[in-house]
Amino acid sequence: MLGPGDPIPGAARVWAATSMGPVSLHETLSGERLVLLCFYPFDWSTTCTNELFLLRDRLADLAAAGVRPIGISRDSPWSHAAWTSTLGVEGVSLLSDWDGEATHGFGIARELDGMADVPARSAFLIEGDTVRASWPLGSELPDIDAVIAAASSLPR
Repeated sequence: MLGPGDPIPGAARVWAATSMGPVSLHETLSGERLVLLCFYPFDWSTTCTNELFLLRDRLADLAAAGVRPIGISRDSPWSHAAWTSTLGVEGVSLLSDWDGEATHGFGIARELDGMADVPARSAFLIEGDTVRASWPLGSELPDIDAVIAAASSLPR
């Protein structure tokens, strides 16, 4: 798992739910000062849905700290679009790691219930092309207060 100071796998291809076309992770994150990239196993599952709601509910707190949250999983961009539409969740961008390039690049691929290369629930605070903080989450949700504290400790 990548840790503080590690470069992100910027060439990893991801798909945004709104564009339906592949772009590099670097392109997706460019122009953002700080990004909270939250890997999760699956759309539609209970814990993952709760994580999406948490990110939505804490959007203002994250924005005040200069952090943009982005969720990412191996689900398709079509699943992401349907999931967020069904839940009525706006403001949290989702990325599809359809090929698993980001999951492998961040070193969080695992087997889950016989399915290979599922991302382990984890969060990364990214500044530019560099990981500034990372949290392996297991079945827990991100601690947004810890993310804000980490973001606040970075020089501006």
